[in-house]
Amino acid sequence: MIDYRLSNKEVIRILKEALAAMEIKGYNFFRIRAYQNAISILDNLTVSIYDLWETKRLDEIPGIGEGLEANLNELFKTGKVVEFEKLKEGLPDGMFGLLGIRGIGAKKSYKLAKAFKLNNRENSADKIRDLAKAGKIRTLEGFGEKSEKDILSSIEQEKQSKNKKERILYSKAEEVVERIISYMKNSGLVKNIEAAGSFRRKNATIGDLDFPISTDNPEQVIKYFMGYPEIKEVIVQGDKKASVSLTNDMQVDIRVCSPSSYGAMLQYFTGSKQHNILLRNYALSKKMSLSEYGIKDTSKDIKEFKDEISFYKYLDLPYIPPEIRNGTNEIESALKNNLPKLIEIEDIRGDVHMHTTDSDGINTLEEMIEMGANLGYDYIGITDHAPSIQSRGYGTVLKLISDKKKKITEISRRLNKPKILFGYEVNILADSSLGLPDEIMKDLDYCVASIHTSFNQDSETITNRLISAIENPYINIIGHPSGRIINQRDPSDPKWDRVFKAARDNDKILEINSQPDRLDLTDDLIRSAIDWGVKLMINSDAHSLDQYSYMKYGIYNARRGWAEKKDIINTYPLNDFLKELNVRNIS
Repeated sequence: MIDYRLSNKEVIRILKEALAAMEIKGYNFFRIRAYQNAISILDNLTVSIYDLWETKRLDEIPGIGEGLEANLNELFKTGKVVEFEKLKEGLPDGMFGLLGIRGIGAKKSYKLAKAFKLNNRENSADKIRDLAKAGKIRTLEGFGEKSEKDILSSIEQEKQSKNKKERILYSKAEEVVERIISYMKNSGLVKNIEAAGSFRRKNATIGDLDFPISTDNPEQVIKYFMGYPEIKEVIVQGDKKASVSLTNDMQVDIRVCSPSSYGAMLQYFTGSKQHNILLRNYALSKKMSLSEYGIKDTSKDIKEFKDEISFYKYLDLPYIPPEIRNGTNEIESALKNNLPKLIEIEDIRGDVHMHTTDSDGINTLEEMIEMGANLGYDYIGITDHAPSIQSRGYGTVLKLISDKKKKITEISRRLNKPKILFGYEVNILADSSLGLPDEIMKDLDYCVASIHTSFNQDSETITNRLISAIENPYINIIGHPSGRIINQRDPSDPKWDRVFKAARDNDKILEINSQPDRLDLTDDLIRSAIDWGVKLMINSDAHSLDQYSYMKYGIYNARRGWAEKKDIINTYPLNDFLKELNVRNIS
């Protein structure tokens, strides 16, 4: 039987259509709420839902009950869900083309599609746009001139919808955030400002940006924000909030509050949605209710909070770092006083995956080493792409290695610190062999093995390639293990449990690659690797001096995976690190 490998986006679309049909047909409130919560969780996964299904790990996802698990099982086996097909019977197909447009939910989409006989989802949005321009929507019961205007605006700005536009790398969003915060602070009106949402949770990619702002002059802050030079179009402007589209097509929302309630506002808009749902349910068990304004208890008065620490403390919880507010078991762990002490950038003592002009780097060997020294690292490792014996010849490669060793020895004599290690990044080839023979690798201090080609191989083949490298006695680290490039190339599809077991049993290290478009391993796989007892390392994979700073993105990713200092071996002192890395040829 052929399985249907659907993307996460396709799965979410199918579930949202089923949910819309449930709402129209008046299904049980609690079932609708359960589907809403499950869709929210699935929509924020960084790993393939299909991969989780294939490895029988759907039960690891919070909020996925037996019913939905059965639906997904049927979907991936047959390409459809009979229950969902029956749900949509009798509903106009055009309504499903309207879902996801801002301001048009299930009931509005149904009403519009039924009234105007929209039976084709492919053109229903275009038809509604034309009807709105002709002034024909305002005549429908429950609509009006304002509704019509809002619908037209939403459709014309559909490219700003979170469901339509590509999310951008965290590092790119960071540049926008820094400019906005700098601009707003220059007003002299802002007490507190921070980018919340997925940005504050340090997601690998960012959709829209949300900025809670505290001030004593809300109207003036809104007015000042409207003068931000990168605004292309104003979507909404009110007394305490505004929404705009920037010249780069990012949507930015600001929400203004008093300094006394900033903590609750920041917590609410940081999310994630599923974290807030779990927190709200926990609060309800204590006879409290939560909102962006504060906490209500039995006194019915809203208790305000100027910071998040006091907000969580009022709920008898320790502060939960934003990076792990992902709606899994963070509240349960907090109640048991068992939250991780997440790794910090200051914990890093070295970086052992980087490139020079000897391969595809921009800076020389000397420059890269000197930058490591300036950063105060205890150790660094040079890992240019291994030279090809096939194209250069065996003798030439041996001469290149000998000359490079001499250079490193000369530089080491001049510098007390850092300890300089010499290795190569070796290709894991399509047939599972390695790009350098063992007799050459054994004379290096260590080696990183990475897949750079043939990513479209099946899961079994990719798994065997990785395990073959792991089992080689001269490979120390597996670089960027899934091979993903965000927004460009999907991750490969190995059997991760087998990879983790092999790495653990062979005492090998899996890399957390800090390149902003890689961030590989992903956060969920980091957490699984830790559970397996796999050794991990965060490297910049720097190809230039400025890319040393990419280390912070790997730290963010590791924090999202609940990693502590003890889980990352390049936080260890030099001698302990060399032992954990199993370095060769070091006196």
